[in-house]
Amino acid sequence: MTLHFRTLGPLRIRQGDTENPVGRPQQQAVLVALLAARGGPLTTGQLLRAVWGEDEDLWPARPKRALATHVYRLRQLLAAGGGAAALHQAGQGYRLDAAAGTVDMHCFDDAVQAAATARQQGDPDGAHALLTRGLDLWYGSALDGVPGPFAERVRHRLEASRTAALEARLALDVARGRHAEVLPELAALAEGPDPSGQLQSLLMLALSRSGRRDEALAVYERARGQAEELGLDPAPELVRLQRQITDGTAAAPAVCRPRHLPADTVDFTGRAEEAALLVRALESAARTAVVHGPAGTGKTALAVHVAHRLRDAHPDGQLYGDLKASHAAPVRPARILAAFVRALGGEVPEDETDLAAAYQDALDGRRVLVVLDDVQDLDGIRPLLPRHPGCAALVTGRTPAGLLPGARPVALGAFSADDALGLLVRTLGAARVAAEPDAARALAEACRCHPALLRTAAARAAARPHWSLASVAERMGRG
Repeated sequence: MTLHFRTLGPLRIRQGDTENPVGRPQQQAVLVALLAARGGPLTTGQLLRAVWGEDEDLWPARPKRALATHVYRLRQLLAAGGGAAALHQAGQGYRLDAAAGTVDMHCFDDAVQAAATARQQGDPDGAHALLTRGLDLWYGSALDGVPGPFAERVRHRLEASRTAALEARLALDVARGRHAEVLPELAALAEGPDPSGQLQSLLMLALSRSGRRDEALAVYERARGQAEELGLDPAPELVRLQRQITDGTAAAPAVCRPRHLPADTVDFTGRAEEAALLVRALESAARTAVVHGPAGTGKTALAVHVAHRLRDAHPDGQLYGDLKASHAAPVRPARILAAFVRALGGEVPEDETDLAAAYQDALDGRRVLVVLDDVQDLDGIRPLLPRHPGCAALVTGRTPAGLLPGARPVALGAFSADDALGLLVRTLGAARVAAEPDAARALAEACRCHPALLRTAAARAAARPHWSLASVAERMGRG
């Protein structure tokens, strides 16, 4: 019978109606790290840092032996479940194979992502159903009681995603005319922390639509007072909604906060200088940057990595559009525009010529980061670039034509020799690279330090731990 791993509360392993033991706390931390990798391999070093942190002085006296003990006990637990999930050796580390749909945090993440796609495609009912399904998986505080720095990071990410999903579902409820039904829930949630003002703006709108104008304005006054105590201004959305309610023009405001970025690369390596240039460019007055370079140099990975670093600076959302310029059927900018307008909670105009104006209206007063991937014609994407001071745009393309005035260009090519070796260390483990340093350098040279070729070679080596790095380098050299 299939094992189900429940992580959206205290860690549990269920098999049918039976709850299996989850082992000792640090054993749970190892299990969580392997589950979070979604079947990908983790090196011994990655697992040690996940459980005991970066400071090796705080590790046990024999850390690898301690880890091996936890892995052995985990295998025993999984074997007791009939082999429905298996823990395998993978190079200098381990990977855990769990059947699709058996890890609730993955089901939640997938539901949230699918809901974002449904919103982009103009399907609010489908988005609402997906968000509800994902939120119903929760039964407490994620990974409650699981120790270790990695579990703590996953816990914070999941809790933040849960809050965003709840706000998105409530926004859909209000937009679909169910404001009276969700008023009690909104009122209770708005009493807690709400740094973005999203919940209070939804409460104001729900109260206004329920004919309780004075109470809606009282919510604003309370929020303004709280902000002033901290020396801050109230959130722009609250100010705009207060004005609309006062003027009697309150409609459906843009309350959605899209989170469309693809997942960051877990073992992202190198590009420190280029990442720093992009961060500075996106924090400058121009707030636009273009990453360009040949295929396989990691343009998308770098852009997504930097975008994740800048999420907190753009709390009103992150939009991602793939224009697929390198594909046979590139995506028209107008299609991306319409998807962005929907994601921001705006109404898509019937006349396509009005799309750009609707998009800029939806961005007004907000801090949103826009990532436009695989672009060929820079002039053609100008309508997709935000014109508001709180927003920024990050563009990628192989050899994009045209100009974006003020944009900072950042060129990508091959890795430096050090970054190439760093990627091999991250993917194969420091011990394996240290055992064959000359062969590791030869492998990097055989791949011309090209990121995509290096990843291909590293994946091949990781899947064949009995191969020497010298033999992998020789095979790559033969092409």
